[in-house]
Parts: sequence; structure tokens; C-alpha cells
Amino acid sequence: MKVNVKNIKIGAGLGDIIFGSSKEKIKYLLGEPNEIDTYNASGEEDGYLTEAWHYDEHEFSVSFDQEDNWKLTTISISSPDCLFNDTQLIGKEINQVLELLENEDLGDNELDDLSDENIDQKLISFLPASLNLWFENGKLSEIQWGVLWSDEDTPRWPE
Repeated sequence: MKVNVKNIKIGAGLGDIIFGSSKEKIKYLLGEPNEIDTYNASGEEDGYLTEAWHYDEHEFSVSFDQEDNWKLTTISISSPDCLFNDTQLIGKEINQVLELLENEDLGDNELDDLSDENIDQKLISFLPASLNLWFENGKLSEIQWGVLWSDEDTPRWPE
């Protein structure tokens, strides 16, 4: 089965991979992941768990949240083959990426400088669009996006 994992769709997913999908459906579409990480994303001792499945051949990860009945809620990708509105973003500089996204309805963005003496790292977040852009040494290295939310507790699953 040929699965489209090339086109980023804000609030919806990645090609044929749709937010709200079950682990079983993702496994059916993509096969077994190369690695599975389970962690507490909230940092609270009694918080809900997140399970991230890593697919090395596609250079992306998909995450399922216990709080949302283990449905797919987040995708992270570092593959330069992945496109946003038919445009490659991975590897582009911050100003190029922001210019390409300028006419998208993503809301305001926030810039966090997470650099230290070892690495130049910046994060640009578009909170209304559940979109995070990770830059290393001035170039986009990872795109992370998730389901959109009606409020803090209610995901708007794509139809």
C-alpha cells in the first residue's frame, strides 16, 4: 500500500495520516515503528502519558496521548521531502520560512531563543495553528504540528 506522507495539512495531519487516528490504523498504514518512546509530557507525577512512534525511513514521528484515548494528536517531521502548500520548508532560513508563511492564516507567532554555548536553536510557535518550527544554526530542522483545539480540553478532530 502506498501511503502519502508528503503534504503537511495544518489541523488535519500529513497526507493520508489524519489526526484522531487510532494506533491500529497508523500501524496498518505505516507498519511497525522503528522505535517507541513513552513519556509524561506534562512533567507532573500523575499526568497523562504520551507515546511517540518514530519512523526513521520517513524522518517523522507520530504521537498519541493517553488523555485523548490514545488518538494521534501530533506529528513531527524533519524530512526535506515534506511539503507545506507545495513548498519545501526544511533547510530554509528563518526569514525565508516566515516569508513563505506570511499569507497563511496561522495567527501570531512567538519566538523563543533556546540557544546555549553548544547550539544555536530557536523555536517559532504559531499557537492558534498548533504549529512549532524548530531552527538549528538558522535553518529549519523540524516541523511539529498537531490537532487544533476548541478550548484547552477539547480537540477538533478533522472529519
